[in-house]
Amino acid sequence: MKLDIVPFAEAICQKKLGVNHAIVQQHGEVTAAFHFQPTDRRCEIHSATKSVVSLAAGMAIDEGLFTLDTCPADVLSSHLPDSYDPAWHKVTVRNLLTMCSGHSKKLMDGYSLIPGTVNRDDLENKDWVNYTFSQPLDLKPGEKFVYNNSCPHLITRMITQLTGTNVLDWLRPRLFEPMEIHNPQWGTDPLGYTCGPGGLMLSAREFARLTRLFLQQGEWNGKQLVSREYMAQAVSKQVENAPAGKEGSDDSTAGYGFFVWRNYRDNAYYLFGWAGQLGIVLPDYDAAVSLTSYEFQTQALLDAVWDTIVPQLR
Repeated sequence: MKLDIVPFAEAICQKKLGVNHAIVQQHGEVTAAFHFQPTDRRCEIHSATKSVVSLAAGMAIDEGLFTLDTCPADVLSSHLPDSYDPAWHKVTVRNLLTMCSGHSKKLMDGYSLIPGTVNRDDLENKDWVNYTFSQPLDLKPGEKFVYNNSCPHLITRMITQLTGTNVLDWLRPRLFEPMEIHNPQWGTDPLGYTCGPGGLMLSAREFARLTRLFLQQGEWNGKQLVSREYMAQAVSKQVENAPAGKEGSDDSTAGYGFFVWRNYRDNAYYLFGWAGQLGIVLPDYDAAVSLTSYEFQTQALLDAVWDTIVPQLR
């Protein structure tokens, strides 16, 4: 059944929200799409890349490379600085996936307007793993959610350390080729390793396919790319992520899975990248909505989906 996307498009225009493409899928097929831009060229999905890193982590766990309890400091021991916090040997893969590494502040910002903050591409230390291990752990690992770009990068470097293959190339036969994402483009760190925090370039249609993969619990065209067991954990609420006093203020405080954000409404969850890259999954309705955008009013985008699209899915 086709969905009427016009009310959504009208709401976006009325609110002057910078959406480029919107794609709605339900019951395994595209039911509506609206393209505010004439071409669907690949663009960076920014931190929604982290959700792809979560898929890679699930595949690595499925293949026995590591477990949720593996310590990244053990796998990446050759990158440890001469002096480092011994608490690193208590940080686990699970802590990384839930942004509970023990850091009290965000590391390796890609884009920061905070005076004095050095963005990751400008770090003097070009070994981002060594840099991360050199930072103090002010909190107990697992104690508190603190959004941190170093967490997904440690995951990607662990996979490379254990396989000898850059994560982009490692994922080609496991993820990109089965999903017909041809010649994927993904940025690197200064040493040439796949960038964990962001940098993956996808078209709106490719991003919609990845969103649908989450909806289908890791299954694609009859093949289980990531185990259902891992996917169930990845998309469920693993940790509280609301700052003190901000509980219930917007969907960004509804909880966090494994590099996946929860919604307060309809048992939904979403992939999220800077400037409004949203892959919204609604398992109760067997549906997904994906947006590529240049818009910083994230809650307004989510509200527009719930006001105009979700009622038609119910």
